[in-house]
Parts: sequence; C-alpha cells; structure tokens
Amino acid sequence: MTHPEERVRRLPFAFTRLDPSVRRDTVYLEATDTAQSFGILYRPANHNPKTVVYLMHPRGEFTRHYVVPPFTDRGYAVFGQNSRYINNDTDMVHERLLLDIAAGMRYLKDAGFERIVLLGNSGGGSLLGFYQSQACQAPSKRLSTTPGGEPIDLTQEVMPEGDLYIAVAAHLGEGRFMLNVIDPSVIDENDPTAVDHDWDMYNPANGYRPFPEPSHYDRAWLAEYRKRQVARSHRLDRIAREHIAEHAYFRNQLRDPGFAALPETARGMIARRARLWKYMVIYRTLANPAYLDPTIDPSNRPVGSIFSPADPIIGNYGPGGLARTMTPRGWLSTWSGTSSQAELPDTIRHITVPTLIVFADGDCDIFPAEQEELLEKSGAEDKLLRTLPWADHYLYPVGEEGRKLADPRERLIEMIIPWIEERI
Repeated sequence: MTHPEERVRRLPFAFTRLDPSVRRDTVYLEATDTAQSFGILYRPANHNPKTVVYLMHPRGEFTRHYVVPPFTDRGYAVFGQNSRYINNDTDMVHERLLLDIAAGMRYLKDAGFERIVLLGNSGGGSLLGFYQSQACQAPSKRLSTTPGGEPIDLTQEVMPEGDLYIAVAAHLGEGRFMLNVIDPSVIDENDPTAVDHDWDMYNPANGYRPFPEPSHYDRAWLAEYRKRQVARSHRLDRIAREHIAEHAYFRNQLRDPGFAALPETARGMIARRARLWKYMVIYRTLANPAYLDPTIDPSNRPVGSIFSPADPIIGNYGPGGLARTMTPRGWLSTWSGTSSQAELPDTIRHITVPTLIVFADGDCDIFPAEQEELLEKSGAEDKLLRTLPWADHYLYPVGEEGRKLADPRERLIEMIIPWIEERI
C-alpha cells in the first residue's frame, strides 16, 4: 500500500514530459456574458491534425494535463482550457461554465478542427457531460435559469457538440459527490462541533475504528445515514434560498417608486441590505463511511480519501474542505446534490455520441456502482465501461500490485486511443 505521506507529496496533474517541438498557442477567450478564460492549444510539429482532444475542469488547472504529451506524440491536438473559476469555486455557477466551454468549442471549430473529443477527467467528466447534454438539444429546450433563479439563456448560445465523450475517473458531479461526503451528524450549521452521536461515522459505537484500521458500519445504519445526508443537503438548500429571497426583497425595495420618500435611515438600511451578499460556511464535508469501510462497494482502493490522505477525520474537521465557503447561488448550482443541474447520471441520458467510461479501481473517492450507474443511464448506443486495475484517482499505481503493472497513465492511453481511432 502506498504510504499516505507519499500520496501527499505527489502532484495531481504533473506535466512531466512534452516534446519541445510541440507547438503551443495561448488562447484568450471571452464568453457571451463577457467573462474571461484562457487555454493552451498543443499541436504536433509540422502537422495540422483535424481531431482535437478538449479538456476542462470546473476549477482545476487543466492546461498542463498529463494526457497532452502522449496525445501529441500520436499526432493529435489537445486544447486544455481553464474556466473563469480556476482555483476558486466560492461563487461557481455551473451553468455559466457552459458559456466558457462554448467559447472554447467555437474557437476550435473556427480553427479548422473537424472532430472534437470531449475528455472529462475527474470533475471534468460531469462538467463536459453537462455541456454536451445541453449542446445536443434543440436550443428551445435548453436551460433558461440556474437553481438559484438567475436567468441563463442557453437558447441563444452557439454550442458546438463534441463528437466523442470520454469520462476518466469521473465522479457523478459535485452535488452527487457532496451527498456521499457531507456529514449528517451536524445538528447546528453555526456550530461545527455540534454532533448527533447516533449518526457520527467517527463514533466507535457506530463501527468506527481509528485510521488506518478499517471500520465496519452496519448496513441498516448506513442506509439511514445516507437519508440523513440528503436531509442535510435540503436544509442547506433552504438556507441558500432564504438568503437569495432576502437579497431579492431588499433589491426590489431599492427599486420601488416609494423608496425616495422613505426616511434617510430607512433608505440607508435598505441600500446596505440590497448590496450585501451573504456567504454560507459549510462545515464537515468529508464523512463518507466508504472511506473507512472497504466492504462498502468494494474495490482495490486503500482506506482513506484523496482529500485527506493522512486520515479523513482531519479533513472533516480541519481547515479547508470541500464547499467550505460558498455563495448561496454557488452552493445551489455546484455542490448541492438536491438542487444542482449538473449531475452526470441525469445529463448522460442525453449524450448519444460514442461514450467511453474509464474507472480507476484504486480510487478512494469514486466507486464501482457509480460507474455502472453511468453506463446504464448513458443515452449512447455505442458505450463501454473499462477498468484500470490498481490505479488511484490521479492514475498513480496502488500498492505492490499496481507497481507490477505498466504505469496507469500509459495503460489509459493504450486504452482510449484505439477506441478513438476506431470511431474517427
């Protein structure tokens, strides 16, 4: 088993090898709502390929992804685009990310590429699935509002479709991911230490054993635990919607014809409340019992989580954490498993282009049943689920078994390039 400290030291998306002759064009893009993003287009020297591989993550840096060197070695172009929300998802509205992708896709079409392969890695899988599901629909059927109620007119957006869709180590979307990891034992959103001990996965009475010893949770307890995770998500949704409604109320007061006649003190209070954005502080978001109980949806994963390799309880209570600080609209659109519109099991139903799902079976945070769900719900006739044995989320080898095999990233390339070439 890989030592936790070794996993911490690794760079998740190390850009380790690239032929110096590969051409690199830095591309600056403006979405239709004027938001800015950028990417890097990589093309082999002395060759202008007609097929390009497209990459984006909601907030991760994907201009230096590990697939760039092997794809350009094989004669493909690669476009890694970073979103407007790079490294900060506090106010991330997933529907606006689609405008960034559309700008990148239009650029690639204008540059002469005839085929675009959507390669969604990790959170990029659900993001590109969300985009493709909207792009392939008639404009009149596309989304017109965000979960927070803001208008987002995709009916007028030019959204070129991808020709192939590949999901590599892809979770089911930030919202669905959050439903797995949010701590249902929180009883007061304003007190991060308040605990309902009956539903605390870190309570020994519920089956917890200190890391790295595996825990074991009763399945009836686990089923109720999952229901309570959904209930907490609904509770956070209500808080978010209350904040949005309060903000809208005072903005409307500010615009009211009678506003000018109000006393100065009242006008000042209304103006301040109309301009104030409340933020949600969301504690304890690393509490998936599958982290510590390897008999839950078994795979070749080690005990633990990629977000807290030393011990998940540290990630659950320590600094940082997923969705720790969010605007109400950002929570509803991105991390809410009960409101987000970007859930891959829902969007993949609309994706009919050839689809390949690649599961790394040593991944601590993505599980076999989830990948089977994606395969089952995919709308493509040509669809395939492949497994990379003994590979973790970042496609590093897991344990002694993994080190006996070829590098997982090399195995990935040998798996997906033939699949692409059979179809283009």
